[in-house]
Amino acid sequence: MARQKHYEQQEVLDLEFQGHGIVKPEGRVVFVEGVLPGELVDVRVTRRKKGAAFGVPTAIHRPSARRTEPFCAHFDECGGCTWQYLGYEDQLRYKERFVADVLARLAGITEPTPLPIIGCERDRFYRNRLDFSFSPTRWLSGKEIDAGLDIADRRALGFHVKGRFDRVLDIDTCYLQPDPSNEIRTRARTIARDLSCSFHDPARHEGLLRSLIVRTTEDGEVMVILVIHEERPDLAATMLTELGRAVPAISSAHYVVNPSRNDDIGPHEARHVYGTDVIHERCGPLRLAIHPKSFYQTNSRQAECLYTVIREWIDARRSDSLLDLYCGIGSIGLFLADRVARVVGVEYVEEAVAGARLNASLNGIRNAEFHAGDVRELLAAAGRAGSPIERPDLIVLDPPRAGFHPAVTGELLRLAPRQIVYVSCKPSTQARDLAALSTLYEVRRVQPVDMFPQTFHIESVVDLRRREGVV
Repeated sequence: MARQKHYEQQEVLDLEFQGHGIVKPEGRVVFVEGVLPGELVDVRVTRRKKGAAFGVPTAIHRPSARRTEPFCAHFDECGGCTWQYLGYEDQLRYKERFVADVLARLAGITEPTPLPIIGCERDRFYRNRLDFSFSPTRWLSGKEIDAGLDIADRRALGFHVKGRFDRVLDIDTCYLQPDPSNEIRTRARTIARDLSCSFHDPARHEGLLRSLIVRTTEDGEVMVILVIHEERPDLAATMLTELGRAVPAISSAHYVVNPSRNDDIGPHEARHVYGTDVIHERCGPLRLAIHPKSFYQTNSRQAECLYTVIREWIDARRSDSLLDLYCGIGSIGLFLADRVARVVGVEYVEEAVAGARLNASLNGIRNAEFHAGDVRELLAAAGRAGSPIERPDLIVLDPPRAGFHPAVTGELLRLAPRQIVYVSCKPSTQARDLAALSTLYEVRRVQPVDMFPQTFHIESVVDLRRREGVV
């Protein structure tokens, strides 16, 4: 095995858009986690990928005046948060700059400059969903190893260790999700041990308990989804029932059997055990039903801020047709439905489309319809004879982190709506897509919205208008 490079007394020059510090030993760029501009550090290179080098600090000789003490005891090992050593106002400042830098570097967009970032009212306990993983052999911290502790039961329920998707850190207190999230996790771990349940080992692909998903709402509704590896409905129901007795705040409980090697529960049925089938979240005037497998923005308060930006930007006329792509449970389209004649949502996950239709009914919205299918295929048919999707006047889209397929770009250019509002949780892929649309569209406004405090992740909303003279 090649010896890992180690560099001493390196000055951190800047931060890049994924939160890594930049050092340049021997004229070569190394991206270093956990450091800040102006710091003088020693760096050990841990890996190389596509010509880039990545490293970790082994010593910080000159800490930045902006460095803060992480408030979570698990921060050094946990992969849940990445930026607790940087104050929240400084996090916002960097995120705002990242959006501008990425758009300029990858799409050549230097004007308009992004609007001031919209930060969160609270930078802790802001998530409405957390996924905890079970493990038969929990990760031991450096302090535990040095102390030589004899830990008889190493079964764990928590988060993956930073950079290690095969290792789980047992969590005592997490600051990401409000109560009763911490109590649910700790009680579930105890109940699972008392019932002598086996915890899943992904390397061996064995063990019953895989993960525990906790969903909460602003009004205090709580959903728990237990993911198990094989058909054991009796044990799943027993564990969830015991958990409900221990934490009466749980209002909805389900389990999912996932025998596959990946953690995606999308293809597998959610089975109801007790309580309500769904929980409900408020978003402005909307009341949204959240199913076990529903996608919804993980920061409920900021989702309303995000949707308000879109609503303010939409240049809508009462006769317009609005197409909501990658619509999930329909929240964005429904938030805008009173501004237009017709909303059409498109989403490939059938359960999400069923949820969108339920949400339209729940809110008495009659001018919205939703279709399940491949976005590329449905767009290719849009505006043509026999298609349920007419040529839209407006499009709102919120694709996955990977952005959209080049075929989708072609169809957007063919349909040529007068305005597209593009919401992205990954500005680098958004920039790539904006460059591809630039022949027909110009960027009018860019709005960064922070949905994920204590991390480098940032949401970006872009207002695109069809260029004058183009039909």
